[in-house]
Amino acid sequence: MAFLPKRRKMGESSNKMMKLTQKIPDDIVEHIISMFLPVKSLLRNRILSKRFVNTNIRSRNLDFSGIYFRRRSQLEAVGIIEEVINQYKGSDIHRFILLINHLGIEDKIISWINTCLGKNIQEIVLDFSKSKKVMEIPINFSAVETLQHLKLRSCKFEMVDDSPKGLKLLRTLSLMRVKVMKETIDAVFTNCIHLESVELINCWMDDMLSIHAPEHKKFKSLVLSSIRGLSVISLNAPSLENFKYDGYAIKFNFVSTYTLKEVNLHYNRNFSQSYYDPSNLVVNNMNFITRVFVLTTTTIFLEALTNKYVGGGKLEKRPFKFENLTKFHISFKAPTFCTLFDIAEFLKECPKLERVVIDIQNFTFEPQLPLWEIHQKDQIQNDSKNSYLLKFLKKVKIIGYKGHSHELDILEFFAKNAPSLVKLKLVMPKKAKYIARAPDSTRINDIKKIFPAIKVTEV
Repeated sequence: MAFLPKRRKMGESSNKMMKLTQKIPDDIVEHIISMFLPVKSLLRNRILSKRFVNTNIRSRNLDFSGIYFRRRSQLEAVGIIEEVINQYKGSDIHRFILLINHLGIEDKIISWINTCLGKNIQEIVLDFSKSKKVMEIPINFSAVETLQHLKLRSCKFEMVDDSPKGLKLLRTLSLMRVKVMKETIDAVFTNCIHLESVELINCWMDDMLSIHAPEHKKFKSLVLSSIRGLSVISLNAPSLENFKYDGYAIKFNFVSTYTLKEVNLHYNRNFSQSYYDPSNLVVNNMNFITRVFVLTTTTIFLEALTNKYVGGGKLEKRPFKFENLTKFHISFKAPTFCTLFDIAEFLKECPKLERVVIDIQNFTFEPQLPLWEIHQKDQIQNDSKNSYLLKFLKKVKIIGYKGHSHELDILEFFAKNAPSLVKLKLVMPKKAKYIARAPDSTRINDIKKIFPAIKVTEV
């Protein structure tokens, strides 16, 4: 029997902690507080010692994002922030994070920000989305020399080229729910030579986003999501490694994308223009990403690559090859005509593929099955030439599996065509027993004979 250490009494432990904190130099205390005890934690717990009772005015990490965690009123939240800022004793403030309704307290917010700007601030996060109105702060963030991370939500941001000192150290910029001007983007990439990532989410733009960063060495990540008014993305960023786009299919004009490693193209369907086919745009954009290692996308991408009938009734295949692709994640969204055939046709052009994720949550293949049964099934299931052999595929995950017939077709395909397969995981929704059909036990057992290690989980 193992001996357990003797438990110390609560009073004894607390006394020793108090004595220990009295011996720690001020700068070390400030560092510990900043790293491990941000403001919202200190507001919950002030029991360690007299020295730590006032730590909320020494912490370099002024994170007020959880200021409402006890359902405080706006007045109470403002009072706490005021107390912390007014009594602040630290020499530096590294982080200032604020999530609040700014209406009626604009002057106080400006005062809080100015206090931070005078203390070598490195990170600012301002989220005013609670008010549903963009706040126009009369502060020139672009003049702040020490700032490394800037995240603004419903908060106006502008920058001009004549800011020789400002934002030289900026590494990350995230703008949400604001109007983004062309001049601001130009100035950011002219001034912020250490920039690593840019996020533009739910913003407004005028037609084109142009990023010219041929000399940047550290710019690695670009996220563009739900941007209104955007029709063209012009990009010259040789160092870019990760690109995420969420929105309607628009024109990409990329230069020097040789370093791109991971791309997420979450194409959405434009139901207001049901007559419009985005396939040509999707295919043209694809030409910029064929060297990537990880690709996440939706069925609109597969639809654009599927075989199409051209003049004279001839079936034409779009020429493409993803030589480096190791992971592919596809989300199915209705309406779509895509089936296992479209998945298989894409995967066979990815010779180094190792992982596949298929997301079919809230989706059923039923409307597409006549096309599959009549024209596509024989080609996939009676492939004597091994055209669909996936030599290096090791892991397959199907999210939203409900046991429908075509989902079993997909299981059988991977079991037969992936000789290196080690993991085939099926994630069923909790309500699957209400929406799934009675399982085809005979067929499931036949598939398990090919690959016994099928694992089923629920979420």
